[in-house]
Amino acid sequence: MKDCHHRFSFSKRNYILFIYFLFICFTLKSNAQLPSSLTENFLPRLQSGPPIKIYAAYDSPIPLKVTLAEDASSKNSSISWILNNKKICSGITCEILLKEKEFKELTPVLFIITANNYGGTTYSYEFKMHTKQGFDSEKWNKEVAYLKQNSIPKDTQNPPNFSSQSVVSLFGKGTLIQNDYMLYIGKVPRKFSWNLGYFETDNVDALRITDSESGAWFLLPSTRLSLHEENEDENSRVAELNFGSIRTKASGNLYDTDDKTKDFSTKMIILTNEAQLNIPRGADALITRESDKKGDYYTRVISIGGVIKIIPNVSNLPEQAKEKYKNIYLGSGMELIIYGNGKLLPVSSPKTAVIDNFLAFTTTPDELEARKLAVNDSNLNEVLEKAAILAQNEEYFELLNLLAPYQGDFSQNALLPYYFGFAKKGLFQTFEAKKYFLMALKLDPKLPYAHWQMGLIYLDEKKYTEALNELLIAKKNFTYDEKLNHEYEYYVGVAYYFKNMLQDAKLAFKSAVWDNDLDPALRQSAAEFLKKINVDKPWNLIVPIGIQYDGNVLSVAQNQSLPSQYSSQSSWRTVAGGIYSYDTSKTSEEAGWFLGGGGKAFYVKNLTSTFSNLDTLIIEGSVYETNRNYLEIDGKKEKEGYRLYQTAGTIFVDNSFDTQYFLFGINYKDLELNMGIQIDISTRSTLYQKSGLIYNQYYNMSFGNYGVFKWDLALQGQEQVMFNTTSSVGHTIEAIATPSATYAYDSKTSFKLSNTFDFLYVFLNPLESYYKFIPTASVNYFFLDWLIGTLNLSYEYDIVFPGPSNVSRPGFALLVTGIF
Repeated sequence: MKDCHHRFSFSKRNYILFIYFLFICFTLKSNAQLPSSLTENFLPRLQSGPPIKIYAAYDSPIPLKVTLAEDASSKNSSISWILNNKKICSGITCEILLKEKEFKELTPVLFIITANNYGGTTYSYEFKMHTKQGFDSEKWNKEVAYLKQNSIPKDTQNPPNFSSQSVVSLFGKGTLIQNDYMLYIGKVPRKFSWNLGYFETDNVDALRITDSESGAWFLLPSTRLSLHEENEDENSRVAELNFGSIRTKASGNLYDTDDKTKDFSTKMIILTNEAQLNIPRGADALITRESDKKGDYYTRVISIGGVIKIIPNVSNLPEQAKEKYKNIYLGSGMELIIYGNGKLLPVSSPKTAVIDNFLAFTTTPDELEARKLAVNDSNLNEVLEKAAILAQNEEYFELLNLLAPYQGDFSQNALLPYYFGFAKKGLFQTFEAKKYFLMALKLDPKLPYAHWQMGLIYLDEKKYTEALNELLIAKKNFTYDEKLNHEYEYYVGVAYYFKNMLQDAKLAFKSAVWDNDLDPALRQSAAEFLKKINVDKPWNLIVPIGIQYDGNVLSVAQNQSLPSQYSSQSSWRTVAGGIYSYDTSKTSEEAGWFLGGGGKAFYVKNLTSTFSNLDTLIIEGSVYETNRNYLEIDGKKEKEGYRLYQTAGTIFVDNSFDTQYFLFGINYKDLELNMGIQIDISTRSTLYQKSGLIYNQYYNMSFGNYGVFKWDLALQGQEQVMFNTTSSVGHTIEAIATPSATYAYDSKTSFKLSNTFDFLYVFLNPLESYYKFIPTASVNYFFLDWLIGTLNLSYEYDIVFPGPSNVSRPGFALLVTGIF
C-alpha cells in the first residue's frame, strides 16, 4: 500500500530566497507614516460646548458640558473651568451656581481652558440673567459646535493669541485688501487678522465679520470699511466707514458693567469724516455714510439698542461753537444725521423702509428658512421666553428679527403680536405698534401688557380718557411684583393731570416721587408735575404717636404755667395726638376769600407714677380765612395772599383745668404774628398764677443747599404782660433761634442737625434770666409715603441767674406719624 502522508519538500533555491527576504525586513527602515493629526502639534480645542452667552438665574444650578475635538492633541489635554479668576471645576462637565449675594453687583465671566504641554485655547463666556420662574438651563444652554482653531506653526516664537476674527459672505461676495494681500470672501468662513486694510462690497454683496474682541460687523452692499491697527492704549476696535452702510452689534450686555469693567464699556469706535461713534457693550447700531442731492456727505446713525455716544467732527468751527457738540448721546429707536460742517438735523424716528433694508441684508436666507422650519408648538414657549428677555433689554431690532418668521402664527398666542408691537413702538413706529396691540387684545382682552402699551400710546395721542381707562385695566391685571407697578402711579398721574382731576393726580405723583424703585427720570418728572399742582383735598389729618425720655422732669421753663423747679429725676412718657384741618382754598386756584378750620388734641402721659400729676392734655380749635389775589409782575401772574385766624385752647394738667388762651393772628408768606390773652384757671395760689396778654412772632428762613446740606433758620419771639405781678410772677420777654442743617440720604431717609438758642428774661426783683442751649440730632424715615418715623436725641443745657447756675436735661424721643 502506498504511503498516504503528504511529503513537504523545500528546495535549496527557495530556502535562499526566504533568508534574503528576512534580512531585508530587519535592515531597511519603514517608510509608513501616521496621520498628521497624530504627529503635528496642534493647539488643543473643544469641538462643542455651552453657547457664548449662557442663560442663568441666580441661585439655580447650571449644568454645563464640553466635548473635546477628535485630534490627539485635544484628546490628551486637561480642562479647567475658571469663574471670575477662580478655578471651580476640572474635566468635561461642571455645574455652576451663581449666588445672588455674590454676583448681584459683580459681572460673572467664565473661561474654559483646554491645555497640554504645547499650549492651550481659552474660550470665554458671558451670562445673560433670567428670572428664576420658568428658567430651564438645559433648554436654554444647549451644546453648540465651535469653529476649528488654526494650528500654531512649530517655529512660532510668540505666545498664542486667542483673539479670533472671521468673515463670511451673506450675499454675493466681498474682498479684504491688506497691503499686497487680497482675500476673496465667499460662503465659507475665512480667518483674517485685524490689521491695516479694508473690506469692500459690490452693489449686491453683504458680509458678516465676527470678532471675538468686539462683536459682529455687517457690511451692506456698496460699502467700504477700513480697519485701523490695534492700539495698546485703546480697549476698542477702531474702523472707518468710508462710504456705504454697516450694522454693528457689540458683544456683552447693556447692563453687565461693574467697577472693574466700566472703563471697557466702549466696544467699537466707528470713524467717518463727519463724526466719531462710540458703540458700548451690547449696543446695536445702523450707520450709513452717503451724500445728499447737493453732493454733501453726511453720516446717519440709528440706535437699535443701547446709547450711542456721538462726537461730531467740528475742527473747522470756532472754539465757542464747539462747546455744544461735546457730548451727544443717541438713545434706542432714534435717528440722527450729521453733516461735516457741524450741521445736525433734528433727532427723529427712523423710517420703516430703512429698518427693513438693514434687516434684509443682515439675515441670511438659511437663517430665515431655519426659523420657519422651527415654528411649532414645542418651541413656541422658548421663543416667547427669548422675546421677554429681548423686550426687557429693549433690544427692539433683535425682537423684530426673532418674531418676523412667526407672523403667520400670531393668532396662536396673544404675546406674539404684543412683543412684535412692543418692538415697533420702541422704534417709534407707533401706528403699526397700535395695530399689533389691538390684535393681542382681541386674542386676550385681559392681557395687561397690551392695555398698558395702549395707555401709553393714548397719552402720546392726548386721548387722556382712553389712556386712563387702559391704564386702570392694566393695573387691575398686573401681578404684585411687576416692574410696571412702579411706573403705574406716574403714568396714571399724567392722565389724571390732563383730565383736570388734580387731587387724584397729586396722590399718584406723590406715590411716584417716594418710590425708590422707579426710574429717577420719572421721579423727577413727577416732582415737576407736583410743583404745578396747587390744589389738594380740602382736609388733612396728622396723627403722631410716640415715646419720650426726659432726663430732668421739672427743668426750667418746661411749662411756664407750672412752678419753676429743678430736679435730677428722669421719667418716660408717651405722647399721642391728632391735628385735623379743613381748608377750602386747597380745592381751587381762584382769587377771593376762603373759609377753613381745624382742631388739635395732644395727650402726654408720664409712665413714672411719681410724676402722674404732670400728665397733660391740650385741646385747641381754630377758624381761619384765606385771601388769595394775583398780581401781574413783569407780564406774569404771581400769586399773593395771606391768612387770618382765631384760635382758642385749653390745657388740662393732672385731670384739672390749668390754662385757657385765645389768639388772633395772621400768616403772610414766611412770617406769622399773633396776639391774645392767657388766663390761668388752675387752683394754684394767686401768688403763682399767670394771666396776661401774649404776643408771638415767627419767621422761617431757608438758605437753600450748600454742599450736601439744606440750611434753615427758625426765629421766634414772645412777650407776656401779666395782669398781676408778684414776687414769683413777672412780665417776660423770650427770643428763640434754631439754625438747622438737613441731609437727604435718599427719598425716604433724612438726617437733621440743629441747635436751639433760647433766651428768657423775667422781670422780677432781682431780674431773672434763663439761657438754654439745645443741640439735637434727628433721623426721619418714610416707611410709606404717608407714614414717617422720627428719632430725636437732644441734650439741653441751661444757665440760670440767679442760681442754681447750671441745669442739664438729656432727652430722647421716638415718634411715628401718619399723614392722611
